Amino acid sequence: MVDLSLLNEKVYYFNDIFSPREYVKKNDISLLHAHHGQLGMLLLPFKDETNLPLVTSIRGRDATLANQPINYLENMKILFDHGERFFPVCQYLADRLIDWGCSPEKIRVLYGGVDLNQYTYQAPKKVDSQNILSVGRLVEKKGHHILMQAFKKIKGNFPKATLTIIGKGELEAYIKSLAIQLNLGDSFRLLNHLPKDQVREHMSSADIFCAASLVATNGDIEGIPNTLKEAMALGVPVISTNHAGIPELITNNKEGVLVQENNVDKLADALEFMLTNREGWETYTVAARRKIEQKFDLVKQLQQQAEFYNELVGPYKMHKNNPVSSRKKDKKQKKVQNGEEVRDYIQQVQQQSKSDKKVICGKNNKKVQNVKKALDYIQQIQQRSKSDGTVIFSEKDKKSKRDQNVKKALDYIQQLQ
Repeated sequence: MVDLSLLNEKVYYFNDIFSPREYVKKNDISLLHAHHGQLGMLLLPFKDETNLPLVTSIRGRDATLANQPINYLENMKILFDHGERFFPVCQYLADRLIDWGCSPEKIRVLYGGVDLNQYTYQAPKKVDSQNILSVGRLVEKKGHHILMQAFKKIKGNFPKATLTIIGKGELEAYIKSLAIQLNLGDSFRLLNHLPKDQVREHMSSADIFCAASLVATNGDIEGIPNTLKEAMALGVPVISTNHAGIPELITNNKEGVLVQENNVDKLADALEFMLTNREGWETYTVAARRKIEQKFDLVKQLQQQAEFYNELVGPYKMHKNNPVSSRKKDKKQKKVQNGEEVRDYIQQVQQQSKSDKKVICGKNNKKVQNVKKALDYIQQIQQRSKSDGTVIFSEKDKKSKRDQNVKKALDYIQQLQ
């Protein structure tokens, strides 16, 4: 397998860098996996050149038509036709692919998993801290601005509450400006993108984790935020929205609390409810951890992914390694020999030709006329001959009348010889 997700547009220049077939053979590659819809499109020429099965993961941004390149849907439909499998990260995205015309038989939902060895469960703390955390890129679909406004609404009732957002992105200046506008003061912190281990430490010390995901004005959507899964694995109570695939992870009032997306008042109510019902946190977190272990365990997801790969790699390797049967070899060799005999005869009769090299055929000699037809036919099928000039007759040709003429010509050649 080769994962080309990091090459992006450079995929277009593969043929200028190396021979795809040679690269595949040298590295024993048996499958291509693109980790975004647009990357899947870029890999189609590589797939055509190598005849490898192509898998494409669908994560969210690639499952919306808003703010996409021209003919995006048409190109996705081409990918649907030529790609072997599609791995959307939730059923919500799978349904969208089907609506766009992807065959359901090609779809395998593959949830992203959490390494449970790194994210160990701890019961909610019994202290009276009220630290709210959100982690994600500073882009509109993460809903940080909605969370900040909701936090402002409940701040008067919870003066000790704090809100920390970890992330970096295009809305950084806006988030900082909004914090000033809302007069959040020291109760709000914006931390730039941190290493994963430091993010995990902040999660472990948080009292509530919130992901206020929503559909952005440009149509951008989530699949299921990985940060939600990580917080649930750690035993942190979670609040989120009914956006995209999130309800597949969280059932409202079971593994956490879900509210309508892009709704400041509903989110503020959820924050207040969670902060005033601390005694119910452990019930939420135990159910949440169980959900992660059952459906979002990284080991299980990798096993599932390997099974999905084998659906394609097994048949591919069988086809790749299956030797041609002796009967087929004999047929092929016979056709090659026949082609060589015809070519030898051409050389003989060309010595008796006119100076313009046209073959002289007697009008009253039926066998010679058949030879002429055969030679005309040979000129046509030479277009699909081997590079060494050896003529190969297809099974379709064998059934044709012209092929019968070739047979007659070969019989005539034997007489001449």
